[in-house]
Amino acid sequence: MVMGDGDCGEAVSGVCTTILELLHNPPGIASSGSIISLLYSIIDAVDDMGGTLGAIFGIFLSSLVTSLRSSKSTSTTTVPSSEILAAAVYAASTALKQYTGAREGDRTVMDVLLPFSDSFYQSKDFGRAVKIAREKAEATRYLKPKFGRASYVGEAGKEQELPDPGAWALMEILEGLKLGMD
Repeated sequence: MVMGDGDCGEAVSGVCTTILELLHNPPGIASSGSIISLLYSIIDAVDDMGGTLGAIFGIFLSSLVTSLRSSKSTSTTTVPSSEILAAAVYAASTALKQYTGAREGDRTVMDVLLPFSDSFYQSKDFGRAVKIAREKAEATRYLKPKFGRASYVGEAGKEQELPDPGAWALMEILEGLKLGMD
């Protein structure tokens, strides 16, 4: 709210609540064991999210599904190996760059997504990549916004001491995924 972007927080909270309900309400979107089916259900929830962050997440997740489907060694009924998943995440983040000019250093969600993707692709270590995501989300506090509402709201006061809301949201989602995988 301090940044004038309280609707981002509400949108992220809403989509996360919806996804948790889809996971926990019988039969649950993960019950089939299909990563592809799970991702399609999440994409449907993200499509209702709206906003730029919703569009970024939607494009990324759609590209992730495409990458996983094109992987010859990915079964639709199993969780892919770290190597396959890392390659798919990297391909999806590369595809996403065709739809946005935002890059690392612009104080957006891309400040987390791109380094996370690069780290995961290089190391195949999800935990290490999530650690990088946290560091990069924290570092958005010190970046001048170049895209989105933060670029024209606020005058370098207290609001500039806060991390970018989209970057922070993605970091929290990645940390939640890591907890679920442990």
